[in-house]
Amino acid sequence: MRPDAMPTWTADRLDHPAGTTIDRHSHASGQLAFVLHGTMTVEAEEGAWLAPPGRGIWVPPGIPHAARYSEAASLVQLLLPPERVRDLPRECRSVAASPLLRELALEAVRLSPDDEAERGLVLQLILRRVLAPQPGPVLFLPYGRDPRLRRAVALLLAEPGSDIGFEEIAKIAGASPRTLARLFRAETDMAFARWRDHLRVTVAVDRLMRGHPITATALDLGYQSASAFSVMFSRLLGQPPGRFLKERGR
Repeated sequence: MRPDAMPTWTADRLDHPAGTTIDRHSHASGQLAFVLHGTMTVEAEEGAWLAPPGRGIWVPPGIPHAARYSEAASLVQLLLPPERVRDLPRECRSVAASPLLRELALEAVRLSPDDEAERGLVLQLILRRVLAPQPGPVLFLPYGRDPRLRRAVALLLAEPGSDIGFEEIAKIAGASPRTLARLFRAETDMAFARWRDHLRVTVAVDRLMRGHPITATALDLGYQSASAFSVMFSRLLGQPPGRFLKERGR
């Protein structure tokens, strides 16, 4: 079947006020969203993805997910019928939104639905870019499945800057420290300390994109200094927070 003969798809530019939350739901279509301004967090069973400008999130058809926008956000959303996305991943994924991909997504919004041939070509290019190797940092926080691990994760999500010790976390979660450490490695593919760093850098990006000062963010998240925070941020995201923000227009 030719792309222009396949079921219809939509492309829309959406704006969400700061504090918007969208309860868990699913779509018959796949959802591909690119962030233009602000941030978007998508939460599914396996964890949460944060997308600042320059990133997007792919949600396959039928996957229950929720979304929140802690800052006023603008994005392009494509809703794609299953017939058009057979080659895309069957799980949620972070997508690098290069300047070219961003412009293609905006062009999809501008084109008339009646211009099926042109829209089909634009969509082909978008999907080709999404299927390409994905450069850049992925802000994904896996939750795991074991109830004990999920209790530990919920505790840390509620207070990302807490200095609570690992043994106390394990006690609250209902597991021995050895068991909880094993669960983190087995179900998140990270040791506990690295998982906590991923949590804190994800929270930090969300706060920094809202204009929070770097030093205040570092201290709030449990770091002794802005320099210690910057080292961790650079290790995980490949650049210090100041440069990260500058590249995203902050």
